[in-house]
Order: sequence, then C-alpha cells, then structure tokens
Amino acid sequence: MRPLRRQHAAFRGGFFAGRVLLYTGTPAPGPEVSPSSRSGQPGFHSSHWRSLDYFNLYRLTVAAILAIVSLFVTRDWPLGAENPVFFRIAAFAYLVSSALFIIGIRARWPSFPVQLSLHIFTDIVLVTAMANASGGVSSGLGLLLLASLASAGLVGQGRLALMYASMATIAMLGMHTLRVLNEQAQPQEYLQTGLLSLSYFAVAWLAHILTRRALLLEREAAEKARALALLNRIHALAAGDSINGIIAFDHNGAITYCNARASSMLGLGDPQDKSETLRGLFERASATTEAGGESEVDLPGGRARLRYLPVEDSAHTVLLLEDVSRAEKLAQQIKLASLGRLTLNIAHEIRNPLSAIGHAAQLLDEGAGSGKLTGIIRNNVQRLDSMVQDILMLNRRDRLERTSLKPDSFILGWLQEWRQTEEMPENAVKVDMDIDAAICFAPDHLRQILWNLARNAWRHGRKQPGSVKLVLRDGGSDLALQICDDGAGISPENQTHLFEPFFTTDADGTGLGLFIARELAEANGARLEFAGNRPGACFRLSIPKESC
Repeated sequence: MRPLRRQHAAFRGGFFAGRVLLYTGTPAPGPEVSPSSRSGQPGFHSSHWRSLDYFNLYRLTVAAILAIVSLFVTRDWPLGAENPVFFRIAAFAYLVSSALFIIGIRARWPSFPVQLSLHIFTDIVLVTAMANASGGVSSGLGLLLLASLASAGLVGQGRLALMYASMATIAMLGMHTLRVLNEQAQPQEYLQTGLLSLSYFAVAWLAHILTRRALLLEREAAEKARALALLNRIHALAAGDSINGIIAFDHNGAITYCNARASSMLGLGDPQDKSETLRGLFERASATTEAGGESEVDLPGGRARLRYLPVEDSAHTVLLLEDVSRAEKLAQQIKLASLGRLTLNIAHEIRNPLSAIGHAAQLLDEGAGSGKLTGIIRNNVQRLDSMVQDILMLNRRDRLERTSLKPDSFILGWLQEWRQTEEMPENAVKVDMDIDAAICFAPDHLRQILWNLARNAWRHGRKQPGSVKLVLRDGGSDLALQICDDGAGISPENQTHLFEPFFTTDADGTGLGLFIARELAEANGARLEFAGNRPGACFRLSIPKESC
C-alpha cells in the first residue's frame, strides 16, 4: 500500500474534495503523453520524422532532375527559357538545400515544426523563382507546390496547411503581378494564376480534413486499446474475486470502470446519488490507505471491505469492494453443512460402542462370564473417551497461544515424552534434522499434530527399529517436517479421503487424527499434506519460518 500512497498523493486531495465523475465503458481522458517525447521532440512521434525524411527524399529527387535539366537548357526549352542562368542557380540551390535538410532531419534539430516550415518556405521561394525564369504560371512549375502542400498537410498532421497555401498563393500572384508590370505576361493570365491558387487551398484543405480524420481514428483506436488493456489488468488483478465489486479511476479521479457487482453493492441510482455515495466511499478509502490497512464500511448492498490496488504500468487505481456480509453468510453455510456432517458421523460412531456396551450389560444380567464382558465395556468406553477428547481438541483449534519455538529442541523434547507415554522402544524413531530456525506455533497444537502423525506411523509400520522416520529440512521460506513409516503405504482410492473426519482403515481408530492434525496446522498458518508412499506413507508439515 505504500507505493500506492506515493503514486496518488498528488491528486487524492483534489479528488476527495468533490471531484467525482462516473461513467462506465469509456475511459476518462487523461493527460496524453506522446511516445515521441522519448525521441526528443514532445508531441511528435518518430514516424513524423520518418515521413519528413521521405518528403525530403522526394524533394531531393525533383531538385536533382531540375538541376540536371538546367545544364542543358536552351532558348527552345520551356524550362528556364527566359533566364537559363537564374533557373540553373535556383535549381542547384534547391538541390543543395534538400541535401542539407538531410542533416537536420538526422539530428532532429531544429524542431519538427521549424524544419517543416523551412522545407515549405524553401519550396515556395525556389519553385516560384524557377517558374519566373521559365515563363511564369504558364510553365507549369507551380504545380510542384501542390505535392509540397499535400505532403506538408499530411506530414504535419494538418498544422499550418492553410498558411502554407496562403504563402504559395501570395508568391504566385506576386510573381505574376511583377511580370505583368514588366510586360512579361498578360493580365488575362490572372485567371490561370487564380485557378492555381484555388488548387493550393483545395489541396491544403483536403490534406487537413484527411489528417483530422486519421488522427480521430488513431485517437479512438488508442483509447479503445487503453480501455481494453485496463480491463485486462483489472480482471487479472481481481482474478478469482468473482463476488467483488471493482471500481477503477484514473489520476484525475474520474471513474473509468464500475462493474455490476459494485453498482449493486453501492446501490447507485441517479448521477447525484452516485457522486455523493462515491465521495463518501473514497474519503473513507483514502483515510484507510493513508493508515496502511483495510477498512470495512456499511453500504446499501451490505457490508464491504475496501482495498486499494494499483494497476501496473498505468495511472489507474482499482478499488476492490469485498462483500463481507456475503462472505460471512457463505462461511456460515459451510460451517453449518460441516457441522451437520460431523454430528451425523459422531452419532454413527457412538452408536456402535453404545450397542456393544448395551449388549455386554444384557449378558451380565444373564450371568455370563463377567471378565470378558467387562473388558468389552472398558474398551468401548475408552474408544468413546478418545473420540470425545478428539472433538474437544478440535473445538480448541481457535484458541491460539502461539509462541516462538526452536523446532529441533521442541521435537526432541516431545519425542522423549511420546516414547515414555506410548512405551516405545528407544530406537523406534529415526530422527534427521539439523535446523537452526524459529517458528511461531502453539506448543499444544504442535504437540498434538506430532502425536497424531507419529502414532499413525507406528501403528501402520512394521514396528521395527527405525520404522518411524522424522526428517526436518529447510524449504526456503518454510520448514518442512516429514514423518514417514515403513509400512505398505496408502492405496490410491484411500488417499483422497485421508483428511475427512471419521475416515479410518483401523478398526480401533476414531478417524479424527489426521483431520484434527490438519485443522490445527491451518489454525497456525501451516500446511499438512500427504507426501506420497516412499514406500510407506509420508506426511509433510510445512511451517512458515517466523518469530512471534
């Protein structure tokens, strides 16, 4: 949560002061940072420079052709017919300037708008000069500016296109006016000059319209791509939380996504209700985020837990609304279902010993051999007592009194106690551990888990020296404690039922040992699982390495 506070501290104050804008399906407009900012010219992508390079390549080709033609100009040629020397100078100036512009494009200096304006200004001046040396508008060289104006409108995204057309028009009209004043052209040719000028504006306007249309489509595609990417990140972020309400907002505080579950939980009605509801909600969430935790609030759709999550590689933030009331109801239903199965199994398990006790008591009344019958009664009473003790232990799973333990010394102490209580041989258990780490565990719970696992291992093993093997290893973030036996192992059909209550393959067992061991492990943040047959059954207890 700390990185999130740094990321959104700049806008949180202004947003919670009352800026709440809600709309779904369309991302809010944020600050657009062009990728070209990485290329050194803010607002222009590298593709702009590439297009300008292609445009200059066209200019260089035209200039080279005109320069070559100027070397062979005669009075019979239309190009440069009136002033071959001036035409040749203008043509070579056009060629040299186009070549020099290559350096500026490669260096990307000066800026893109300045370079584009220099290109067009050079075209207008030199093409007008060559047209004047070739007989004016009638030479047709003025048509070269149509390509320049169209390229300028497209390359420059329509910027200043009409201004360039105005400059070209002024140049052509000025040239023709001077020629008329010098009696080099007829006033009737103003019509041709005017039509050429109108074509300049038409081409510039068309380039401007096409560029705006292309930019609009590009912007819409980019917005849709951002919206899709945002939704993908949001769904990946909240994967598995199908019951959660999800709200995403950008750096301006504008809501860019609100799923149906969030709307239902917030009880959103008209836009005014949305604004008021969201303002109070985000003020509460903001205070919670500053405190570095989570918060629970009462909403129209039930009680919810607020949680902030930043969206990676995005200026958006996701607010998860976890439906606490629904989760509590679901947990309660699961508990009731489990309790129903447990009571059913308890009733079934108690019925058999009670039947045996009742039958033995009836035989005692009839005067049968009392020694054998009292043994039956005693064994079944012990079985019932074991079952009651197991159920009481299960009831105490939530009473945690965790302390920091050294697992190696604790296990050795427990092992000595277990041998004495169960009257085990000294060499019944083979111990392999060399770990110097601390764990946080309730001692009574860990003792009960070890007791249940070791008793099962000895019961199903060969009861030989080393039949029970206890191995403690460092598993990285966890300590892995394995208890194995040297018996026949567990069949595949029984492996899926190992941790179910009252499941047992031993006629004298209660079927609660593994079930209770796993419940106690989970209550302490550990994990108990079947580790396979090697060849006897192995169980692994994974305990996080941490101190209390």
